[in-house]
Amino acid sequence: MKKTISFSWLYALVGIAFSGLLFSFSTSTGSGAHSVQIYLDSKLIIEQYIDSRTATPKLVLDPSEKYNQLIVKYNECGRTVSGRKITLKDDHNKVLKDWAFEGQATGFKESMTCSVKEILALKPKGSNTLKLFYSSTDFPDGSQIASVVIGDKTSTAMN
Repeated sequence: MKKTISFSWLYALVGIAFSGLLFSFSTSTGSGAHSVQIYLDSKLIIEQYIDSRTATPKLVLDPSEKYNQLIVKYNECGRTVSGRKITLKDDHNKVLKDWAFEGQATGFKESMTCSVKEILALKPKGSNTLKLFYSSTDFPDGSQIASVVIGDKTSTAMN
């Protein structure tokens, strides 16, 4: 009788452990999710799935470093989209600059490039943080993809 009880407890524990394992997987980063890759020249700086529950990553631009291009690759669930746009806003959500990209794009194949010098020149007085947004014809409300912090890397932590 005791062996039967101990085996049933063993099976129950295995079942609970297996259930916990199955529920530990997240579906928010599976296929169909929006995702972004941000490069400074050819160096990957940010790679993240876009989700309202995750914090917006910080991108530190140190003016003493000599990067030429900020390159954004955005994947809208693997769909082909058009009317892509990168927007830079200040702390008060005032649009400082829009970069429009013509043609159709699918996934990470077609990148969007912005001049780092242009971004640095748009820094408003009294603030060192800007907001970087992505939008498209199919995703007109868009999403903030990064906070751009202009300053020395030693004084600002990155996510």
